[in-house]
Amino acid sequence: MGTAGMNPVDLLVTIIREHAPEDIWRDSPLIGYRMLGNTNRGEIGEEFIRRFLGQNDIAVGNGGRVSHTDLRVGDIRFEVKTASLGANGTFQFNHVRLDRNYDYLLCLGICPNQVVFNMWRKGAVAEGQAGTLVRMAEGQAVTYKLTKRLTDMTAIESFPDRVRQTLSDSGEPMT
Repeated sequence: MGTAGMNPVDLLVTIIREHAPEDIWRDSPLIGYRMLGNTNRGEIGEEFIRRFLGQNDIAVGNGGRVSHTDLRVGDIRFEVKTASLGANGTFQFNHVRLDRNYDYLLCLGICPNQVVFNMWRKGAVAEGQAGTLVRMAEGQAVTYKLTKRLTDMTAIESFPDRVRQTLSDSGEPMT
């Protein structure tokens, strides 16, 4: 039948599908994350980290409103940034700040079928060891974006051991 006889909406849907890149999120169990606003995405990422560490017997506290830190494990403060995997195979972690009081930047990546992470000491982030920081807006030097490839990230299953190692290296008690 081709496109003859299609109503205008169906015709436009057909044309859009023909021109759209492959949707890596189609049929994903985590597609609901992509439907959320950015603020909700960040809150969900932080809550996921809290509960996931809790399930692994690692006590997590809030960073505290005064410090603007997202969460704390022992005396180690984490700034959490969450992003979803783009069609180009990268994550864009937005609003990375160097003027906040935290010890580690924790980047949580949401993929269609898995969760990944990476983390860096704040000083390493400032020195570019986590990757190139790009200003979020021209002419301001407060918030940055950090783009990471999926291959730069690690499966979330290893995160509790990484936190335990970080605590051990800092002399912190384990719980």
